[in-house]
Amino acid sequence: MNSHSNPNIQSIRQAFGQTIDQLAKNNPKLYVVSMDLKSSLSLSDFATHYPARFVECGIAEANAAGVAAGLAKSGKTVFLCSFACFSPAINWAVIRQSICYNNLDVKIVGSHSGLMTAELGATHQSLEDIALMTTLPNMEVFAPLDTIETQKITSVLAKSRRPAYLRLVRPSTPVLSNPKFPFTIGKSQILKKGKDVTIIGYGPILYQAFEVQSIFQNQKPSISLEIINCSSVKPLDFDTILKSVKKTKRLICLEDHQKNGGLGQIVASLFLSSKIHPKFIHLGVNNQFGRSAKNYQQLYNYYGIGKNNLMSAIKKII
Repeated sequence: MNSHSNPNIQSIRQAFGQTIDQLAKNNPKLYVVSMDLKSSLSLSDFATHYPARFVECGIAEANAAGVAAGLAKSGKTVFLCSFACFSPAINWAVIRQSICYNNLDVKIVGSHSGLMTAELGATHQSLEDIALMTTLPNMEVFAPLDTIETQKITSVLAKSRRPAYLRLVRPSTPVLSNPKFPFTIGKSQILKKGKDVTIIGYGPILYQAFEVQSIFQNQKPSISLEIINCSSVKPLDFDTILKSVKKTKRLICLEDHQKNGGLGQIVASLFLSSKIHPKFIHLGVNNQFGRSAKNYQQLYNYYGIGKNNLMSAIKKII
């Protein structure tokens, strides 16, 4: 998964920054509140083109969330941008009380999420953000698969008037989305149809399912995976997952996040209450903090969410 072996590798952060800059042309109410990470979230163009709508709060996350809430209260659509380890992790109480309780039009953008932030180590690898945000009333949660979906989700959120969390990653990642497929809040997308095992997840980690499928295709007997992108984590399209699992009878959830409070737990509880009991394996980080590494593939292997771990899980579940 480096840019030499796959030419179609693009930066989700850059896609976000470019989209915000384009949307601002036609939306004079669109504001950005930054926490001293303008270049890291590719917001330099927006700041240059719309200085009056770019509010730099510095390293003061709780204050920034309050400023965002105030702007939204006065009718603005606000993108509150930082690393996930700072926002929502540091300013969660202000997001809860000022933004969610008042149901305000603020989009919290948490970049550098998950183990993909390999070199920055445990302090910067936010593995709890999905749990923090899905638990909040009124909050919607999204994690784009790639640059194409980042553009679509950002555009949809700029029109929505509800609080939302957008989870972005640090490295450039493969492009998997179909540009013609629209993004709809509360809908999952079947990226590949299959009959033997349902694989669900969100974000670029899902690329591993395609890598594994290409290996299984050349084996006898071949194994057919149905791969579902749950980029709308909340609200979640359980119907699409349910329909798939009724067919395959097997489910693997793959996520770059703690198992505790992650998508796997959400889906497991839904299956228990719907009285359907598929064979189920949840691949996530198991009650541990991250650590530094040269690249995130090393960390994925170490924490049991890498390509080989997924292959083993598929063999085990079959």
